[in-house]
Amino acid sequence: MKRNVERKIGGQSNRDDAKPPEKPVSETVGDSAADSLPEASERATDESRAPGEPLEARDTAADTSGSDPFANLDRLRLSQDFAAMAGVKPVITTVAERKPHRQEFIRVRPGAEWCFETVCFVDKETRETYLVDPSILSALPGEVQPVVLRVAISRNSPVPFIWPVPLPRTEGRPCRWHESAREAARVGESNWVCIKADMSAGCYVPHVAEGNLPEPEWPDDLTLQDLLRLAFRDRFIRDIDHPLLQRLRGAV
Repeated sequence: MKRNVERKIGGQSNRDDAKPPEKPVSETVGDSAADSLPEASERATDESRAPGEPLEARDTAADTSGSDPFANLDRLRLSQDFAAMAGVKPVITTVAERKPHRQEFIRVRPGAEWCFETVCFVDKETRETYLVDPSILSALPGEVQPVVLRVAISRNSPVPFIWPVPLPRTEGRPCRWHESAREAARVGESNWVCIKADMSAGCYVPHVAEGNLPEPEWPDDLTLQDLLRLAFRDRFIRDIDHPLLQRLRGAV
C-alpha cells in the first residue's frame, strides 16, 4: 500500500512537469497591448484622413513634407512659366552700348522707329563710344563716325543693348567691314544670328541659328529715347570743354 501511494504521488508529479509554464501577468498584459497598437494606429489614420482621400495620397504628402526634400524631385523642378509664377519683372536701369559678341546669338529690333542715325566719337584708349552734339562737330574733324544705332537683344540676357552700326562716309572708299555689319543687322531682324569676323574675307559673316528658337521678348515699357538715355547719359559730349576734348587738344 505504501508503494501505491508513492506511485500516485510520482504520477502526479510527472503530470505537473508536463504542464507549460504560465506567463507572468505583466507579460500577458504587455502582449495584448502590443497586439492592439496596429489597430489603434490604423483607426487614428482613418479618422484623420479626409472623406474620400486615398491612403496613398496621405503617404505621399508625408514623404514630401518630411526631412528629405529630394524625395520628390518634381516639386523642385523649374516650371516653364517660372517668371509668371514668381511675379517678377526686370527693371532696366542701364543699357550697354557695344558690338555683338562672337559667341552669342542676337536679334535686332525691326522698324524705322528703332533706328537712329547720328554721329559718335570713339575714345581709342577706353574704346567707349560717345554721342556728340551737332553744334561742335566742326571741332572734331576726322574724329567722328556716322552710325545708325540699332536696338538688339541677346539670347543670354533679357536686357537689350545698343549696337552702333557704322554708316558709309561721304569721302573715301567703302569699307567691307561696315557694309557686312549693316547686312548682318538686317539678317538679325528676322533671325537669331551669331556674327563672326572672317579675317581672310575681311568682313563679318552672320550665322543663323539652326534651332527653332522663340521670338525675343522686347521690353514694352521703354521707347528708343529711353534706351538711348540709359546708354549715353554719362557719355554725351555737349561742348568743347568736355574733358575728353580737352585731352585731345592737350589742354589737360
